[in-house]
Order: sequence, then C-alpha cells, then structure tokens
Amino acid sequence: MKTLVITLLSFYWLNGQNLIVPHQYTVSFKSNRSHQGFGQNLTSKSPLKSVNYLNEFNTVASLEFNESMSQTEELNWLNKQENIQQFQAVYKMYSRGCNPNDSAYLAQYNMEKMKFDEIWCYKSNGISATGDTLVVAAIDNGFSYWLNDILPNIFINHLEIPDNGLDDDFNGYRDDYYGLNAQISSEGDNHSPDNHGTEVISVIGAKGNNTLGITGTNQNIKILLCSADNSNELVKCYHYFVKMKRDYLNSGGKKGAFIVSSNLSAGFNGTFPMDLPIVCQAYDSLGNVGILNSVATVNSNDDIGIIGDIPGLCPSDYMICVTNTDRYDRKVPESGYNQTHVDLGACGESIPMVGISGLITEESGTSFASPHVAGLISLLYQFCSKINILNKTDPALAAKAMKEIVLSCGDELSTLKNITVTGKRINALTALQYLNNYCSDSTIKLDNLLILNNLTTGNILIKFNPSQFGTYHFQLYDNLGRMLDGWDLNFVPDNYNTFQTDISAYAPGVYHLRVDGKGQKWVKSLIKI
Repeated sequence: MKTLVITLLSFYWLNGQNLIVPHQYTVSFKSNRSHQGFGQNLTSKSPLKSVNYLNEFNTVASLEFNESMSQTEELNWLNKQENIQQFQAVYKMYSRGCNPNDSAYLAQYNMEKMKFDEIWCYKSNGISATGDTLVVAAIDNGFSYWLNDILPNIFINHLEIPDNGLDDDFNGYRDDYYGLNAQISSEGDNHSPDNHGTEVISVIGAKGNNTLGITGTNQNIKILLCSADNSNELVKCYHYFVKMKRDYLNSGGKKGAFIVSSNLSAGFNGTFPMDLPIVCQAYDSLGNVGILNSVATVNSNDDIGIIGDIPGLCPSDYMICVTNTDRYDRKVPESGYNQTHVDLGACGESIPMVGISGLITEESGTSFASPHVAGLISLLYQFCSKINILNKTDPALAAKAMKEIVLSCGDELSTLKNITVTGKRINALTALQYLNNYCSDSTIKLDNLLILNNLTTGNILIKFNPSQFGTYHFQLYDNLGRMLDGWDLNFVPDNYNTFQTDISAYAPGVYHLRVDGKGQKWVKSLIKI
C-alpha cells in the first residue's frame, strides 16, 4: 500500500501560500534493495531530472521531475512505482515566529500574555477585510504625536488643508488635519505634548516592526486624536468621532474615517450617570454609528457602584469598562471593580510604552489596560468581511456583536471572578477564533466535522469547523482499515471551512474520513456508489 501525503486538495486549500516546492517529492522505498539502480543513468526520456538519497541506507530519496511534467503526471508516475512505499511533496519551511523587530519588544510581556502576537502571524496591516483603513479614536489631555514611533500610525484628514483656518472638507471643524483639539476655541489640531496621552496611544498603535522602541497592539493602524480635559470637551470629542464615522458611511468612504473603536483612559471619579447624563448618552451615539468604546475604570481598589465612576457606570451597550491585571494574571490591587459594570481586565501593570519625549518608559494603571481592548477591537476588524459589511449596513448591531465577541473570549482569572461581569482577561487569539466562526456562517458547532454528501459517486463536500487555528491531518480509510489518502489542512482566519476532494478513482463501498489535530479527533463515514 502506498501513502500519498499531499493531494491536489491541499494546493487549493493552502490558498496561494506557495508552501509546496514544484516538481519535487520525498520518497521512501519498500526495502534497501528495492531501490537499487533507481534513478541511475537518467536520459532525456526519463520523467526524472534528479535523484538524491537522504540517508546512509539510501532508503529515502529526493526526486525532482522535469519541469515539463504536470502535477497529475507526476502523481500517476509515482503511484505506478512498485518499489516506492510512500511519497510526499516537498514543503517550504517557514519560521513560526511572528514577533516584530522593535528594539524594546522583548519587554512587552503584555502582547504575549494576551496573544496579540498570535494574531500578527495572520495579519497586521491595519486594513479591514473589505479594504477600509481601520481607525481607532483616542481622547486624552494631549499627545506628542509627531514622534518617530507614533506619527506613521496617526490618522490624517487629507481633505483638510492644515492651518488655513478653514473647514475645507465641510465637516463642521476647521483645520482638523491631525484630529481635533477640543480644548481651544479656535479648534484645529494643535495638540499639546502630554506624557499620559502619548503613552496611551503608543499602547494602541506604536508603529510595529520598524526596529524602534515598542509595537502597539496594532503594528499598523490609524489613530484619530482628540484633546480634552473636561466633560464639555469630552462630549465635543465624541460627537466629532460620530461625525467623522457618519461622513465615512454616507460617502462610501470618500471622506471621514472608518472608526471602529475608541479609547478613554480618563474619567470622573465619584460621579454617577445622573451627574453626567449627556456624557453617558454619547456612548449610544457612538454605538449607533458602529464605534465600540473602551474606557478605563478607577485606579483604586473600590467598587465603582459605591464610590461612583463615569464613564464606567454609564448604562450603554456600546462600552467596555476595563480594569487592570498584571503579568501573573492577578487583578492589580489599585484598580476598580464591580460585578455589573466593570466588564473585564487587561494587562496594564509595568508595561513598556513611549513617553512624551520618545523614550521608552514603564508605567502602570487602568489607563494602560483599556487601550489594549480598543486595539483588539480594531485588530479583529482586519478579518471577516461579514462584520465589516455589517458595520456599514447596521453599525449598531456590528458594535454589539463585536462586544459579545470580546467579552466571551477571555481567559478566566480567579481574581476577577465575581467582581467583574465576565471574570476574564482579554485573549486576542481566542477572540479571533470566535470571530472566525461567527463569520463563516457555520451551521455546525465548533469542533465539528460534517460530510455534506455522504452518498456520492465522485467528489465529497466536507465542512470542517475547528475551534483553533493550525494544521489538521486528514486521512481517508477503506472499510478494512487501510489508509488510501492523506493531506494536511492549514486552518487560518478567513479561510472558511468548506472544501471538496475527489474519490471517483476508488471502488464502490464504505469509506471513513479521519481528522486529527490540536489534541482532537473526528471520524465520519461515507458511501461511494
């Protein structure tokens, strides 16, 4: 019996990744004698270009076919060789590391702890699945946005001419080229340098893989800035974000910004919704245009339902309130909690970030936990056309769906249990896996295998929906337990899970499809007629 480790199916499933080296195969022989003379004295009529043995007993060899051979001709030739026991295609090997080359990245435990580094393996270009430039909106006292590790990821309103005192794009704001400074009556984008604001936006989106400093949760992203230091200015910033998003939706992307999340690492201690109702209402306005908002809770070990915290206590479906956890997955004592209003945690303790002068600093606080959540939201929008389209056709529903994904997919921490809504700390990879299932329009549950036509004369249509990304091994057996075929499936985001393989060459009868991977196993039967 000869085993084929890769079939035509794999070439299509791997989706153009060029993992297979053309015309090359590794073969093993049935015995150390059966191969004697194999590949010697190759002539111009031989299909083989070269034969090279790979071990001392000459029982394993590398074969290279002439370039004129088609894949089907190569497979047919190999199947006819009685002295070959097994063969497989030659795969190009890729490094498994996805870490950026930023000089201080190794100190960023937060990225590995919350699995942001795992998402970067799949995509980190800051472009949505429907081709939109993704934008995170950020509010703080000010920003040193011109720093080398920050500026490349700052949103620029290219329809505005800077510093001419005019509203060139007719959005109601003058000179909002680098966002808006709501602190000044003349408007414009003259943001004051501020250490806190600079640190916050560096967590969201310091430029990644540029050899400088750190990387943000998004190596590539656009951050829309708004400076504010009181409740009036905060409301103005939020309505500026609403206007920019509405303009984008109404113009088909010709103006405005495709804002999918916002961050506020500030707030009003000791206040309740009745004190700041207009601030709370702003979150519903943001949600109605598809913006999901991350906010930091207080930096004290208090129940915010008792001491008061706005925006943490605002009753909006479009807000995620974040507390602080450390590298050991413990809630930081100096951080707020509430089982109804504080949703989850994120790492914000002793993490590296870019300070006001561009130097790398290490800071702690809920202020630096919240930006991870805002960043995760935008990172997820890189994938899944379905939720991106929904953000344009029913923005409020998209924001609610994304909130459910983020809240459902964290890691449970004992120190957050019963004092937060979810008892979890965010996990970016788990959220991406959940999103991928949502976007696949799957009719089957996670970790399921389905043969859609288990009575067939030729092609079988397979639907596979694993809960984890990675490589899965498919094997086809006959009813006597003999393996007839095998292939690998590389399950990655946005590579949805329906595919087919041809069994027309096999005799009528009962066959069994087995799938192994990630510590799990599935078996389904089918009938060839």
